[in-house]
Amino acid sequence: MSEIILDPARWESMEAGDAAFVEEWLACEGDRVHAGQVLGRAMLIQQNVDIEAPHDGVLEQICVAGGDSFGRGDVLARVVDF
Repeated sequence: MSEIILDPARWESMEAGDAAFVEEWLACEGDRVHAGQVLGRAMLIQQNVDIEAPHDGVLEQICVAGGDSFGRGDVLARVVDF
């Protein structure tokens, strides 16, 4: 199982305590996904960021719903092997 978080480098220009939010999910729980596939989009300091699958598998769980905010290191979703 892999936990999906935003790359820590994306947070470098943010102040402590700043949060981002998930704009939308393009995949649903239970969908088969492929490495690099865009699963959703997040907004981070007025910049759109793609949320990508780390490997082929199944999107097991979406942990942050569309429209909800999240912070540095928060798990956005989980992907399990086929």
